[in-house]
Amino acid sequence: MKTGAFVSIGVAVTALGLGLSSQLAVGEEAAAAANTSTNTNANYRFVAQDSSVETKICIAAGSDNSSALKRKLVNYDHNMRFGVNSISCNGVSLAQFAYQYQASQSFQFLERHSSSANRVKTKVSITDLASNRSGGGEPIVVMVSAK
Repeated sequence: MKTGAFVSIGVAVTALGLGLSSQLAVGEEAAAAANTSTNTNANYRFVAQDSSVETKICIAAGSDNSSALKRKLVNYDHNMRFGVNSISCNGVSLAQFAYQYQASQSFQFLERHSSSANRVKTKVSITDLASNRSGGGEPIVVMVSAK
């Protein structure tokens, strides 16, 4: 991508217990499974909806694969700092996306290279964890696609 335009990546989160069939046609399920990233973030499973470089960068950031993230950003069409600050995943910066999905290694790397506008603004909140995850231990499915 040589235009320098701001890139937005769309992400949809499917809650536990819901099938992908409501979001993907039957034929697309196999393609989505083939595009699943290798996760180091066991709480989420990221599925690419296209093969764009930006989508792959978002998946690497969310899945806490910091070595793949660094490699993809170094090889990005622009310089690394531009990529970190111009790619948006689900309407948030790469650093905010990594933070949202508890990808701590990716977040630490991205936060160092992010402009102040793209950094995480922390706030304190209390969440009842028992109500957020019903047993089963299955990861939450995150659909990732570039617009």
